[in-house]
Amino acid sequence: MNFEQTVDYIINLRHRSDIKGLARMRRFMGLLGNPQDKLRYIHITGTNGKGSTTAMLNSILTCAGYKAGMFISPYVLEFRERIQIGGQMIPKEDLVRIVAQIKPVIDQMYREGDGPVQFEVVTAIGFIYFAEQKCDVVCLEVGIGGLRDSTNIIHEPLAAVFTNIGLDHTNMLGNTPGEIAAHKAGILKGKCPAVAYPRMDPEALAALMEKCAENGNPLVQGNFSSAAVAVEKSGIDGTVFSYGGMEIHLPLLGEHQICNAITAIETVRVLSRAGIQVSDEQIVKGIESVRFPARAEILSKHPLTILDGAHNDNGAEALENTLKQVMQEKKRLIAIMGMMADKDCRKVVSRIAPLADAVITITPSLEYRAISKEELAEIAREYCRKVELGTGFRETYLQAAELAGEDGVVVICGSLYLATDMRAAILGRQVL
Repeated sequence: MNFEQTVDYIINLRHRSDIKGLARMRRFMGLLGNPQDKLRYIHITGTNGKGSTTAMLNSILTCAGYKAGMFISPYVLEFRERIQIGGQMIPKEDLVRIVAQIKPVIDQMYREGDGPVQFEVVTAIGFIYFAEQKCDVVCLEVGIGGLRDSTNIIHEPLAAVFTNIGLDHTNMLGNTPGEIAAHKAGILKGKCPAVAYPRMDPEALAALMEKCAENGNPLVQGNFSSAAVAVEKSGIDGTVFSYGGMEIHLPLLGEHQICNAITAIETVRVLSRAGIQVSDEQIVKGIESVRFPARAEILSKHPLTILDGAHNDNGAEALENTLKQVMQEKKRLIAIMGMMADKDCRKVVSRIAPLADAVITITPSLEYRAISKEELAEIAREYCRKVELGTGFRETYLQAAELAGEDGVVVICGSLYLATDMRAAILGRQVL
């Protein structure tokens, strides 16, 4: 298979399985020689912010001279974004080679009636590549939850990181922040230290504290009080703030990203116990260098165009706060929205649509999982007077940009899948 055929093969593997637990993943990795056992990890879970936090950690460690692997999901630019070392995506030839190497094992397991699902295969590719490249440490983002996630076959990590926890995937993880936090706390192993988001939901934090107390895991939480954090400047180019004696320029928009940065900083400090030494200067440089697509990402300044993958209530609340700040200097806001049908669409729409002068709904390209633009428009009309239906992705953006005008804002949100579609359409880049 060539590169395009290889990506096609991975994407077309089955996505879901009735079998819960890690038995299949353990068998799969056992047949591949357990490459995951050769690596050291920072394991990151949470409902929102885990991708941004993972990217910050990876950038800091890279700036400190470590060979740092990064595993994230889903991708926005192209498939290889999910597996990176030092900010560089896995080379196409390595992806093709590794898939060819593991395909006989995948085929064997399918013949035996229990083949791995797509995420398990992608995780295995990451483990193999990072082990081959002899990474010093891997920043490993959980897919969903923690306890039964495919990434959770690793041994005791250097740190278990918990970003903001809220309600998402309730059918799988629980119906309250506490239940979801308890599930995510399944990544705690041995006596590894835990690091918690500074503004964690109280119920989620209580559940996490209980699990840490049961297991004997030390718990560190960043401080977001006015005594610890001073925001010196905030705008579309990011935020300048001080924390722990450092002045930090954070290029990612939103107050929640300050909390994610603090989580990354406290994690790096915890790593010193494992012999990973990072200076304040390297922390500052690493955060300043971080880039992460579709997290309040500025695609254009005329009109100001913000791309965000917010798809649940926590994410929408963070975006809502960012937009309120941005709109202090702007006249009009036009929202382009598209969502997956399994998300709480009303909660997301109810936060964003009231801020908008107009909402344009569109169906993401992953149509079989998406809510139709017509259905989403019906919800949006309850919160915004002017709601229109989009057509193509490029055409919808041009429609929104015209409505916004030079001094307005276009925000694109509702799904990372929509973010992928719109980013490619706006910037003219092919997504594989």
